[in-house]
Amino acid sequence: MASIFKKLISKELGENNYNKYFFVCQKSIQNKAFDSKEIYNDIYEHLKNKDRIVIKKMQERLNDTMFLAMRICKTYFFSFLFFIGAIFYILTKDIQPLITFLSILLMSFCFIGKTYQFIVNKYCFIDAQIVLVYKTVLDRILLINEREHS
Repeated sequence: MASIFKKLISKELGENNYNKYFFVCQKSIQNKAFDSKEIYNDIYEHLKNKDRIVIKKMQERLNDTMFLAMRICKTYFFSFLFFIGAIFYILTKDIQPLITFLSILLMSFCFIGKTYQFIVNKYCFIDAQIVLVYKTVLDRILLINEREHS
């Protein structure tokens, strides 16, 4: 399972471009000097000739993705509380041991999936860096378009 930022960038700019940006970021982080100019220029070259409406749609998808990432992080704690509460509820009821075991096992698998989703999206530092550059490029292109149409 990939982070939602990776999915967005791969869909918008292509898997090969995402991989290129990922390795540039990774190399920059290893050198302890993150420089986004190379990524910015490459994304800008891909998007500069796009129509304003297309850029607006890309920006909307980016905003939706950022909202989804925030929602995943915020709802995880409530999922954890629900998981603990549901286990406590099942254990306090007089249910057959096999049904209790299967119920807890099924809930555990679901919670492990939710935990994996949370961790992947919470700690996708490189993907977040790429998305910030992508957002900057989109904002810049829209600003240039507005100046040209004014």
